[in-house]
Amino acid sequence: MRTSFKIIQISATSILFLFIFLTVPSFPLVQNQHAYSQPIIDNSTLGPASANATEGVGLINIHTTPSNVKIPSRFEIVSTVVNKSPNTIMLNASVCESPLSAIFLRNVITRHTQSCTATSPPFKLNSGEEVTIAGPGSGTTYQAGNIGQTAANVTLHYQTENGQAANVTKPFVFTINP
Repeated sequence: MRTSFKIIQISATSILFLFIFLTVPSFPLVQNQHAYSQPIIDNSTLGPASANATEGVGLINIHTTPSNVKIPSRFEIVSTVVNKSPNTIMLNASVCESPLSAIFLRNVITRHTQSCTATSPPFKLNSGEEVTIAGPGSGTTYQAGNIGQTAANVTLHYQTENGQAANVTKPFVFTINP
């Protein structure tokens, strides 16, 4: 009898936590304002780091998700990582971490909070392979703050086969509309 009550109590607490976690962030504070990402255009100026280069690590197909962001909703940046280098690279990617981040020049509020602490081994991306990832990681949120054209620098942090830290940065522009 006591075990059954404990299971029901744990289940009810879990359901309540999920309900609060999933519904509270979805309530908009301001109505009728939207952010739309521009069509995906590969506008890299990084030479060898560009996905069109014959060597290097590149970022392509950078966009926001969702593509229609209502102020003050949160959003993520999504990009495909292309490894055209001759070597394997490692990405620190897990439930809590993302190797992809962005710095916005205006119109976006970046918040840092306590993040989860789960770890996992690095994800290996072999030469010639590509993978689509989203950022930021746990503990960082991007929130649409003002309308207008918004420039960002999207950065992928990775490690070379010998464990050396490396990164590639690509500019990205999208518009936050009323």
